[in-house]
Parts: sequence; C-alpha cells; structure tokens
Amino acid sequence: MEKLSKHQIVVLIIAALALGTGTGLFVGSRLIKPTPNPLPQIVNDSSSADIAPTVPVSINVYVTGAVLHAAVYTLPEGSIVRDALAAAGGAANDADLIAVNLAAHLEDGEQVTVPVKSPDGASTIVSPTSPTSNVHARISINHGTLADLDTLPGIGPAKAQAILDYRAQHGLFKRLEDLQNVKGIGTKTYEDLKSLITL
Repeated sequence: MEKLSKHQIVVLIIAALALGTGTGLFVGSRLIKPTPNPLPQIVNDSSSADIAPTVPVSINVYVTGAVLHAAVYTLPEGSIVRDALAAAGGAANDADLIAVNLAAHLEDGEQVTVPVKSPDGASTIVSPTSPTSNVHARISINHGTLADLDTLPGIGPAKAQAILDYRAQHGLFKRLEDLQNVKGIGTKTYEDLKSLITL
C-alpha cells in the first residue's frame, strides 16, 4: 500500500469531519421535533348567558277623590303617592294635600283617595279608607262615587245614584242645602247628613 502524502491525509480528515457534521445535523433534525403553536382556547362565558333579562315590575293603583282624572293607573314598582297623584293629572283646587302622605310607598291594588278641603277647615276625605280615619272626615257630594255616597246613613244605592244623576244634569253642588233638590232626599235626611258631608 502506498504511503499517503500529507496533502492526502489533510483532505481525508476534512472529508471525514464534513461527513460527521452532516450526519449529526441530519440525526438531530429527526430527533428534535418543532413544538406546534398551541391553539387559542375559546372561553365559554356562561355567566352572561344565564342571566335572564330584567322585566320591569308594575303595580295598578286606583286614584280617586280630589284629583283631575280619577282612574286606575299602572305605575312602576316602588312608586309613591306623589307619583300616583301626578299620573291622575294632579290635585284638584279643593284638594287637602296636608292630609296626604305624598311619600308613602304604594302596593299593587291599592286605592289612593285625596281628601277635600272642608269649609270649616277640618280635613275631609271622599271615602273612609280605614277605621282610624279622622272623626271629622266627611263625604264629598261633589266628588264622591256611588260606593262613597252609599256609605252615608239613609242613603242606599238608589239615592246615591240619584245624587250622581243630579250632578250630571246640573253640575256640582253650590251649597250643601242643594242636596235636598235630589229626588228622595228631604229635609229630615239632609239634617241627618249635613254634619257628615262636604262639597
């Protein structure tokens, strides 16, 4: 075998190193796998989906007495007497607002009766609403309903309706004594009622 020259030995060493380096890179590339990018996670926020839409709660309140438009009104829950009075168009000129708690909270199905001022200064109401009503409370013959007037002694449904018919034909009473002009109400009945009624 011929003896290799120094030049040939150097070439063989360089070739061997190159071959070893290439083989190492190839093996390393097979062993080291690229890490895949993680997929974005979809967060399912069910907290908002589970919340049912809020439905406003309302109440029905009957507003009557010395107001401009007595009727049943639908108001938001949490309303107070002042709100009911505003819904009815406000108080009439003869309303006795001193006797009304405008800040009182209302409940569904409640009745708000606005009192009428009495000529003698006593607070009066259109209809008795509780056993604790003022003993000076009177029924308004100008604003009282059929049910209100029916509570008066000696006045049944027929005479109460006669009072309403008289108001419809002749307008509001100018004097308490004019009640005697209503059919079926005489002097004796009026004398029994005059301390219990007001305009």
